[in-house]
Amino acid sequence: MNDLDMVRDLRSEVRQSETNDLHRARRRMLTAVASEPPVRPVRRMVLRVATMGALGVTIMTGVTVVQSLGTDDRERGITSAPAWLSVANAETLATHATAAAAGQTDIYPRADQWVYVKRDYYTSPKLMPEVVVPPIGGGKTGSRYTAEMWTRGDGKERARRNEGGKTIKRRQGGEDPRLRFDPAYLRSLPLEPSALLERLKKDTSVIPLPEARAVSRQILSILQEGVPAARLRAALYTVLSQLDDVGVEKVRDLLGRQGVAIYTHDDEGIRQEVIIDPNTFVLLGARHIYVGGAKSPSPYSELPEGEVIISVAQVSVGIVDDAGDVP
Repeated sequence: MNDLDMVRDLRSEVRQSETNDLHRARRRMLTAVASEPPVRPVRRMVLRVATMGALGVTIMTGVTVVQSLGTDDRERGITSAPAWLSVANAETLATHATAAAAGQTDIYPRADQWVYVKRDYYTSPKLMPEVVVPPIGGGKTGSRYTAEMWTRGDGKERARRNEGGKTIKRRQGGEDPRLRFDPAYLRSLPLEPSALLERLKKDTSVIPLPEARAVSRQILSILQEGVPAARLRAALYTVLSQLDDVGVEKVRDLLGRQGVAIYTHDDEGIRQEVIIDPNTFVLLGARHIYVGGAKSPSPYSELPEGEVIISVAQVSVGIVDDAGDVP
């Protein structure tokens, strides 16, 4: 006798369920379910609180990892990222930033107030002294230093103080939209992504670059130099995510903070990044990295591929009453 014959013999000894039996069993089951007391909402709330607590532990663990970075690694711009940090595409990042910005109030300075920004800079020691590295506009190659900048609310004046210095250098603001990242200019930009794209195309039309490349460069500059408010920042992410040759990657900034880099490549073989906090979507910093594959003569062609040319970390931001004031 094989196994199937044994099963058939055993089954034949058991009375088979009839239709009435099945109906009665179904009614008993439904009655029992209906009589169960509803789940109290408190249980669900406890579960949510527990989940948030676990997330907080995870974030704190990530902070501990960041703080353990060596000074040499930070100064050289070496990057790595923890396993818990999730990275989606630029489109998803923009969607999350837009949702977060919806509940925030945009705060701009008055025309007579100033936006204060403190930044930490690093430049590669392998750069030739004659190479001009934007957006520093100064500083020696192979150095690590801090600078403080002030931009007047109406865009008519800027000021700067280098690390260790007591003198504040003031200069007049420009009207060229390629060089304007002041609060007055930012407030003039539309928040709807398609309208914002058209405005940026118009403002960059005189730049001798392909249209999409000019727009992406302008967006990266605004994010890095302009300190845009939350809704405009999200709109800029959205426009950037819709352009070609835009990607995201997990990185650490100059201070070792974990973030997501939104990047593009230029014709000189430079990968241009802005580094975003994946939780608050504010700017952490920016980097220019030589990756090779230049489509035109490049002043960086003697550098090894992967060399961090410049790395900038945004240390603090605030609104003050006058240049020289600190939040």
